[in-house]
Amino acid sequence: MPVLLKQTGPWLIASLITLLSLLFPQPASSFAPWFFLSSALLLGVPHGACDPWIPGWVLQRSSRLPFLFIFFILYLSLSAAYLFLWRSYPLPSTIFFLGLTAWHWGTADASVETSPNRSWLLFAIGRGSLVMLAPFAFHLAETWSVILLLAPAAGAPPISFPFVPALLLAAALNLLSRPSIHQTIETSLLLLLFYLTPPLLSVGTYFVAFHAWRHLLRLSAIRDRLAPIDPIPRWTRSVLQLLLLSIPLTLASLAFLRWIPPFLTSSFPRGENWVGPYLILLAVLTLPHAILVGWIDQKSLEKSLNHT
Repeated sequence: MPVLLKQTGPWLIASLITLLSLLFPQPASSFAPWFFLSSALLLGVPHGACDPWIPGWVLQRSSRLPFLFIFFILYLSLSAAYLFLWRSYPLPSTIFFLGLTAWHWGTADASVETSPNRSWLLFAIGRGSLVMLAPFAFHLAETWSVILLLAPAAGAPPISFPFVPALLLAAALNLLSRPSIHQTIETSLLLLLFYLTPPLLSVGTYFVAFHAWRHLLRLSAIRDRLAPIDPIPRWTRSVLQLLLLSIPLTLASLAFLRWIPPFLTSSFPRGENWVGPYLILLAVLTLPHAILVGWIDQKSLEKSLNHT
């Protein structure tokens, strides 16, 4: 995919948000939850709403109605099972969500650069761990307040000490797995983003500007057989088509949002703060989505092996 779309665009957005947070810290804190919630319509949920058609694009065949029916049954069953587990075991479910997100975001970033191999695995672990650990290392109190929205009985926050060395280890793994000036600069900028901005704003920025955007670019390459040398208008037109395709399932997914707080018993916050229910919605949708993306990576590996 073109560097302008893969790197320049996301980093311009991240740099602007980091600068504004540095200059206006109080408004940034107030704005952070709303920015994170905007990902419901701004790339976040839409990037996963294309999932039913992905197998057909990867296998280069049309997705017929019987397949789509089975796909939806399996997809929704996984999400529903996770939601039921969350109702009984909110803290373990939250911890699993953080680990799953670290793996999913890390492997997604790794797959933008290369096919799965040892370096890909180490980079994925380092990048995903960095993104998940940074809010705890830099803003533990604020981050834990978000955790309490997901698991109200989680209690007091843990001590902050282990998160800093764990973050440094993740950053080192990120750099050693793919040593270059480019990776050093990108890792440093990521740390600055998470250090200077509130957790919901930094995570929301990474979710929208990096993860979701790059996933859509990857889908464009798969569906329309685009190459990095293809003109940027072809790429942007393809992404726009994906976003239009995602509208029905995005709206259908968000329709379930209002039912999450009453389903998860009265101990969960209601009405005034939708960040917790929205995160839980993302969590239960991420599980089947991450499995599907793992299947894409497997097919990518098989394709690269067949060409060697």
